[in-house]
Amino acid sequence: MQSKKTLFSTRDLVIVGLFSALAYVLMLLESPGYLGFLRIEFSDVPAILGGLGLGPAAGVFIELIKNIIKALSTKTIGAGELANFVVGSAYVLPLSLIYRKWKGKHRLLTGYVVGTITMCVAGMIVNYFVTLPLYSNMFGGVDALIGFVGSMTPGFLPEINSLWKIIIIGITPFNVLKGIMMAVVSYYVFKLVKKPLQF
Repeated sequence: MQSKKTLFSTRDLVIVGLFSALAYVLMLLESPGYLGFLRIEFSDVPAILGGLGLGPAAGVFIELIKNIIKALSTKTIGAGELANFVVGSAYVLPLSLIYRKWKGKHRLLTGYVVGTITMCVAGMIVNYFVTLPLYSNMFGGVDALIGFVGSMTPGFLPEINSLWKIIIIGITPFNVLKGIMMAVVSYYVFKLVKKPLQF
């Protein structure tokens, strides 16, 4: 009689748990807010490593667990954690799928490029329809949120006077930069841990 195949082995579960804890800690070490609420942090790196080494499901699980833990002490009524999960998963999922399923010479580079693009598209959708409306409730309305973000906008950027401009001028370029930074950091960390963790 064949034993049932499980999604993760015991070893995989241990790695996912450790990487989720590390991702949560890294989530707390964030930069000052750009436009008041966008912050650079490296909590996606453990999820990327999990996705590359164990498969797409592991990467998404790590994204989910770190955001559930963070949501327990959130000050953003879950809006920030929801956006972080969607955007992080949109980056990790295609990256790890391409790396593990495609045998092309430049599969990792291709995965990073596709992951950055899908992250930006997912960020546009979730921020316009979910995250920014939730944030607007905290500020007392959409106009108040736009006014706040506009007041935080650097002078060299065009005026921000709508939700779409927050996304196009602020959030999307930020996500492109974040995608590049995650790619550089995770690429070198993956090279270091690939053999020790038998990825």
